[in-house]
Amino acid sequence: MATLRDVAKTVGLSAATVSRALSGHPYVDERTRGRVVRAARELGYRPNALARALRVQTTRTIGLIIPDIHNDFYAESATVLQGAFEEHGYRLILCISNSDPAHDRSYLRTLAEHRVDGIVHVPSSSIDAHELDAGGRRIPVVELLRHSPDAQFDAVLSDDFDGAAALTRHLLALGHRRIAMLTGPGAFSTTRYRVDGYRAALREAGLGPNDELVLYGSYTPECGHDATRAVLARTPRPTAIFSSGSRLTNGVLRALAEACVRVPDELSLVAYEDPEWYAISVPPLTCYTLPLREMGRVAADTIIARVAEGATPRPPVVLRFAGRLIVRESTAPPRA
Repeated sequence: MATLRDVAKTVGLSAATVSRALSGHPYVDERTRGRVVRAARELGYRPNALARALRVQTTRTIGLIIPDIHNDFYAESATVLQGAFEEHGYRLILCISNSDPAHDRSYLRTLAEHRVDGIVHVPSSSIDAHELDAGGRRIPVVELLRHSPDAQFDAVLSDDFDGAAALTRHLLALGHRRIAMLTGPGAFSTTRYRVDGYRAALREAGLGPNDELVLYGSYTPECGHDATRAVLARTPRPTAIFSSGSRLTNGVLRALAEACVRVPDELSLVAYEDPEWYAISVPPLTCYTLPLREMGRVAADTIIARVAEGATPRPPVVLRFAGRLIVRESTAPPRA
């Protein structure tokens, strides 16, 4: 591979002059710049991005760590973030952690080693800000959807407590009293806030939360399927299910179909998030929808602002976005 020195030797100029010509330096005349560009093209020279990053302390790259790309929230967020970063001249490096803490921390180290300018992170593990050091420069982080308990970083979150409470209140208003909740790992902030909102709504109705009706697992279709089978085996059987994630909901519907349980005639179903298929499911699903595009845009703006601040950062800021309840045909009063 041709080097900068090869180009300099070909055009008979110093390596410093060639470097300035290729980087668009204003003090290089256009005739010289043209000679250098032609020689670089003929030799197949490509700039060493990492070497340039070491010199100028910026790579114009942002890392994004998400749990998976099957969840509509994360897929849409990645699309929104990529568009926003490209508008500001940044490239996106996407990492998939599969909600594995070891993978999560490994990707954080890798992004720091590649000297990204910032990281948007859906955390699956707790991290120390001091670990995110790139050559003496602390890499700014914005957490998305999930939040670390020590509040070291900016965070763009949905109001999971109010969303879960709204779905539970809807079921209570229809007359349901035994409401099973299927949710993810208790270590995730999204899980904790949603379970807290569900329990708060039950207490408001004068019902003591029944912890046996809260089934923890992973945010996967397999977990939703198995948890639903366990709910249907309970005596007395719950009259409603609250699924706190779209991938869980996929498994819930499969288990209900296998058991020939009709929704909402025999059991009502509400679900968190609102992927497109919720509206065309049979029946269409009552849900709590989130402002995904707005959250992604704000996360992008926040990390770009942090990068621009350099060595004089502000204290961490946590932004929570309210969603809204959408009532469809998957809920009805319980059967007598």
